Amino acid sequence: MHTHFSKYLIVILLATCTGCTTYAQFTGDFRTHVANENYTQALANLKDAKKGNTKLLYLLETGLIAHYQKQYEKSNRYFAAAEKHTDELFTKSISRQATSFITNDAVINYRGESFEWVAIHYYRALNYWYLGQAEDALVECRKANLKLAQYAIHNGETSYKNDAFIHYITGLFYEATGEYNDAYISYQHAQDAYAHYASVFQVAPPQTLEQDLQRVSELLNGVQLASFTPTAFLSPLGDGELVIFSEIGFVPRKIQEEIDLPIYDNGIRRSRHVKSSVLAHDIANRRYHVQHVGNVEYWLRVALPKYDTVTPQTQTVYIRAGEQTTQTISAQNYAGIAQASLKDHYPGILAKTTARSLVKYLAYRKAKKENKVLGFFTNLFNTATEIADTRSWVSLPHNIQIGRLTLSPGTHTITLEARDLNGNTIETKTFENIEITPGQRTFISHRFYR
Repeated sequence: MHTHFSKYLIVILLATCTGCTTYAQFTGDFRTHVANENYTQALANLKDAKKGNTKLLYLLETGLIAHYQKQYEKSNRYFAAAEKHTDELFTKSISRQATSFITNDAVINYRGESFEWVAIHYYRALNYWYLGQAEDALVECRKANLKLAQYAIHNGETSYKNDAFIHYITGLFYEATGEYNDAYISYQHAQDAYAHYASVFQVAPPQTLEQDLQRVSELLNGVQLASFTPTAFLSPLGDGELVIFSEIGFVPRKIQEEIDLPIYDNGIRRSRHVKSSVLAHDIANRRYHVQHVGNVEYWLRVALPKYDTVTPQTQTVYIRAGEQTTQTISAQNYAGIAQASLKDHYPGILAKTTARSLVKYLAYRKAKKENKVLGFFTNLFNTATEIADTRSWVSLPHNIQIGRLTLSPGTHTITLEARDLNGNTIETKTFENIEITPGQRTFISHRFYR
C-alpha cells in the first residue's frame, strides 16, 4: 500500500514541478549572447520559453531582438502579440491562482510588470517612427500611460504610476509633427512626472525639458515660464535637430533569496483555533520585527524574489558630429523603477508566500503523524515546490539617456562614445550618412550593453 501511495505522490510531485523551472534556466546564456549581438543564438536560447506560462516573456524578448535587428515590422508583430497576451491575462485565472497557492507563483502565466507593459509601447513607437508612420508612433505613446492608469485602478497605488519618459518623447514626437498644442501638454505632463521621478527613481528632469516647454509656448503665443533662462535651445533658421536615445546596460535580474521565519510552539497551538492566514500574517511580520514569545517549534523557510545589484560600466555617452559635441542626460531608469515596483509589492508577496509555506508545513505535520512515508513525500513536495517567481524581461536596458544636437542640413557622421565613471571611453559606435532635414527632427536609438 505504501509503495502504491508513494508512486502516486511522485507522479503528483513531477506534474506539479513543471512550474518550478525558473525562467533563468530557460534563458541560459541569453543575455551574454544579446550583449555580444549574437541575436541568432540568443533566440535559440529562448525556444523553450515560448511554451506555457512564459509565453509573454518569449514574445517580449523576441520583439526587442527584432527591433535591434532593425526588423521593425516583425518587432511590432511580436510586441502586438505580447500586448494582446497581457490583456488576456489581466483577468486572473481562478484555477491557476489556486494552484499557485499550493505550489508557487511560477506556475501562473507571467503577466508582466507595469514598467514592462509601458516599455512595449516605447519600442513600438520607435518602430513606427522608423517605418515613417508618425501617427501610429503617437498612438503607442498615448496608450502607454493609459495602461498605467488601468494598472493603478486594479492594483492600487504604486511608486510607478506615471511614466515621465513616455510623456517626454510623446512631446518630442508631437512637436516634430507640428502638433504644438499636444506637444506642450505632453511636456507639461513630463515635467510633473519628472518631479516624482526625481524623488523616487533618482532621475532629474532633462535640462532640455524646460527649454522645450518655453519654445513651444512661444510658438503658441503662450505665457513665458517664470523659470525660463536665456540659454534655452532655439534652433537656428534652416538647421535641424538630432535626438539620440542611448539605452544602457541591462535591467537587474530577479533572483531568489531565502529567509527563515520562526514558528513558536504557541503558534502551532493557535493553528488549531485561528485561520492560517491570521497566523501567517504574524509570522510574516517577523521578517522585520522578531518578538520571542516562546520556544521555536520550526524555522519556516520562505523563498522570495529580489533584484540583483548591477551597475553598467557606461555612465554617459558623448556624441560627436564634426566639431560639435554633446553629452547624454538620464531620462529613464528601468532599474530604479523595477526596484521600487518590487518594494511596493513585497508586503503582499511576503504575506502570500508565508501563508503558502505555513499551509504546507501544517500539512506535513499532519501527514507525518498519520504516516511516515506520507510525511516524507509531503515534505519532499514542499521543498521542491517552494521557489520564488524570478521571471522578468531580462533584455531591457538598465536606463535610457537622451542626447540632442542642432546640426546643419545634409548628411552627417555621428560618433558615440560610451564613457565610464572616470571618463574613459569603453566602447565607440559610428553612424554614417545620418540625414538632417531643415527645421526637422531626426531620431536615433541605440544600445550600449556594457
